[in-house]
Amino acid sequence: MPSKRLLHVLAILGLLLGIVVSSVQASAPSRPAASSPIYGPFAGETSYPTVWNGDMRDLPQGNNGKAAPNQQFPLRLTPSEQSAATWAAALNPNVQDSPGAGQMPNPIMNFNGMTFPANGAGWPPDVNGAIGPNHYVETVNTSVGIYNKTTGALISAVTFNTFFTGPAGTPCDANNQGDPQALYDQTVGRWVVTDFAWSGATGPYYQCIAVSQTNDPVAGGWYFYALRADTGIFTSYLNDYPKVGVWSDGWYMTANMFDQIGTGFGVRVWALNRSQMITGGALQEVHFDTCTDATCDALLPANYHGTTAPPAGAPNYMLSATPPDLLKMWKFHVDWVTPANSTFTGPTLLPISAFEPVTYQVPQQGTTRLLDTLSFRLMNLLQYRNMGSYESLWASHTVDVAGKASVRWYEVRAPGAATNVYQSGTYALGDGNHRWMPSIAADKDGNAAVGYSVSSASMFPALRYAGRRLGESLGQLPQNEAVLINGTGSQTGISRWGDYFSLTLDPADDCTFWFAGEYLPVSGNNWYTRIGSFKFAACGQTLGTLSGRVFNTVTNAGIAGAPVTVVGPETMTTSTDVSGNYSVNVVPGTYDITAGPLLPGYPTSATVTGRTVGAGGATTTDIGLAPVPHLAYNSSAVSGGNGNSVPEPGESNLQMLVNLMNDGATTSTGINAVLSTSTAGVTISQNTSAYPNILAGGNANNNTPYVFSVADTVLCGTLINFQLAVTSTQGPYTINFSLLAGSPQPPTAYFFDNFENGVNGWTTGGTQNFWAQVTNMSYSPTHSWHESPSGVYPNNMNSWLQSPVINLAGKTNTSVSAYFLHALEAGYDYAYLEYSTDGGTTWAPSYLARFNGVTLSWAQTAAASPMLDNQANVALRLRVTSDSGVVADGIYMDDFAVNYTPITCEPPTPTAVQLSNVGSTTPALPYGTMAAALALLLAAGAVAWRRRTV
Repeated sequence: MPSKRLLHVLAILGLLLGIVVSSVQASAPSRPAASSPIYGPFAGETSYPTVWNGDMRDLPQGNNGKAAPNQQFPLRLTPSEQSAATWAAALNPNVQDSPGAGQMPNPIMNFNGMTFPANGAGWPPDVNGAIGPNHYVETVNTSVGIYNKTTGALISAVTFNTFFTGPAGTPCDANNQGDPQALYDQTVGRWVVTDFAWSGATGPYYQCIAVSQTNDPVAGGWYFYALRADTGIFTSYLNDYPKVGVWSDGWYMTANMFDQIGTGFGVRVWALNRSQMITGGALQEVHFDTCTDATCDALLPANYHGTTAPPAGAPNYMLSATPPDLLKMWKFHVDWVTPANSTFTGPTLLPISAFEPVTYQVPQQGTTRLLDTLSFRLMNLLQYRNMGSYESLWASHTVDVAGKASVRWYEVRAPGAATNVYQSGTYALGDGNHRWMPSIAADKDGNAAVGYSVSSASMFPALRYAGRRLGESLGQLPQNEAVLINGTGSQTGISRWGDYFSLTLDPADDCTFWFAGEYLPVSGNNWYTRIGSFKFAACGQTLGTLSGRVFNTVTNAGIAGAPVTVVGPETMTTSTDVSGNYSVNVVPGTYDITAGPLLPGYPTSATVTGRTVGAGGATTTDIGLAPVPHLAYNSSAVSGGNGNSVPEPGESNLQMLVNLMNDGATTSTGINAVLSTSTAGVTISQNTSAYPNILAGGNANNNTPYVFSVADTVLCGTLINFQLAVTSTQGPYTINFSLLAGSPQPPTAYFFDNFENGVNGWTTGGTQNFWAQVTNMSYSPTHSWHESPSGVYPNNMNSWLQSPVINLAGKTNTSVSAYFLHALEAGYDYAYLEYSTDGGTTWAPSYLARFNGVTLSWAQTAAASPMLDNQANVALRLRVTSDSGVVADGIYMDDFAVNYTPITCEPPTPTAVQLSNVGSTTPALPYGTMAAALALLLAAGAVAWRRRTV
């Protein structure tokens, strides 16, 4: 019988493949290595296509053809994605939490694409599409649909098994399995439609590639290729999540490679010789293998749009996102003359604002069924633009912002030289809705748009899009979202959603965006797809330039970072540069231009109306903003008492300097302030003082020290609340600040249990409750708690381990920590560290920590818990929940601690005592007796004022 520890390891490996497992465990992931091993170049076997010269309309339409059986396509998370589920970003991303001033254009075309009843073979649909000169080609699991681009009328929709004719002897003919993609390559006027296929449980695995013979996907004929994907070190590896990009010297493809027999993982990247495939010649491919150490995954190949090709000899760029704060970029250069000279290098590490992946699912209206986000990887497509003066890559994915799935997007510039993240943003409007499954692109003028799903517990899943005009404020989507379609139903039986959408550019004008995504018109499991187009009015026009300078009306200095909004035929928002200058290119017309406000120094905006600019013209408008000072608390210094610079119980006549800073834009004059306190036992004997004038950006202390006393009845550790009522020539301010009565000490464990002394007051409960102490896994020394000691945790579990009641009265700055090791199905099964302040009668709806996915060693999780400060009836619990699918080993907990910050208070300096005869009838004490009495008095004082600690 294998040991539990061995089963644990086997379970980790199984979970990484997305299959039902036996058990597994882990800790917080380490930062990935700078590089992964790279193997290659390798060349595949020569193969030839099946040539098909028919008309798509003559094939059996819809699922009447060779349909694949319905299935719920598994969500296969890579090893690093499993580990990423444990990340919690420490930094606040660049969040846009309010709509922009502009408005995205309404849809031009807006029609239904393929649907599950007519064309589907499972969940999710994997919606994808491409636009050509006359047609829109959509792919889903597992069908291909072709639409008239002008009318939206469906011309043909067939299953992949019907679509592909051969190649003979490969599963592409009758065993297509999904993950489809459609591309239009405008450089050669050809369509590419692809998916993966296999007929046996362990392969062989193929990528099926259809290449149109002309730009007519309906009647122009096709070449059908079959590429054996699982060769070399990846034999019997499934080529999951394949993605293809158009480049100047070929087509580039990537896939996550999952071992279907053992536990291996890696990534394979291919270059396909386009010049041969568009003529029906041999399939020539060059590939490299990497990421076998599981430090990278889910690479996206760059997909080039527009008429300006990448520079001659430029490699294809491939990008991935790595929590918490990296993009990784690789470069693939293929040499078709001498394939052995091909190179694949990287990664280049690109720091970004930290992000936390979404490890929960998205709610919908009218159902408890939640939806997947596939947050861990960059979303289809990685769009490339050569703008002439610069090159850029546009990428997007889903991140967590305060419990809401939100869109993170990037523009990476100079990928071939000094690569940098030129701008990034997080679109997380504070309306309570989740936004996820993004696809981003930019038009020929550099205007960008992103399409995505929107949902919440109070709305059905919808499709929307937002964007930015070139020149608008960096990191923002100032063009407020528009609706492609509002869903009128929720997906009630299945959580799989996406796995990706598609936003592409029309080659006819390189201005019109085409977006395809998923929605439901009626609640149930019958997904629908929606296809729509839209275009920025400015794209392709000769624009006019509105520019100018925003300046301080007192000093005439330029104001950096001032918002500038122009409103006319279109609305744009930008910001001034370091010199106060702004410039935007707009549709010709008459505009009102508003600068400000810019808090705190320029609280009032200024507007200039009626500014007209013509096509190719320029209009200059300078705008002045009136500066004001703004006073705020900066610091304080306490002197007197026992000399330790902190106020403490029993100290009298403490002197305090309160330093005020002026973070406004002009000098503050005539400053006077009155100090007060709302804390019982604290009295102020000198409460008024003047301040000197404070320059903008400067600070100053009060001229006369404030004087206050702290009664000995004030508890050590009390927060003393002060308020300064400030008057000045420019206006009043109310400034609040607090000081701690005492000195904080290093954190100390108030409650600690290493689980070596039995149950010790811990209790268990819930559904499928099997919690017990175990010895097969522990951090120190031999025992830990585990929810499934006999094997893997069960389906549909909701059980918990609860602490004894902990009295934290008088304790502040509390935190809860423990060591954890876990294997939980990523995205579906979770553990929560929860708290109660009434002894466990009720539990707070929020949690202190959440666990999901796989960790590979023990790691400590520590959570600040200010809500537990001064609470006398605290209970904590670790609750584990599972769905009805994949199971694993679960979670172990050891060395549980509740910590707080002790506050110490020193005695005040004793007041000098003069001993003398008191009254004529009191005899004088002999010197020795008087000395003894003095010693007793001092001893009593020492006892009364010995150090007090809370």
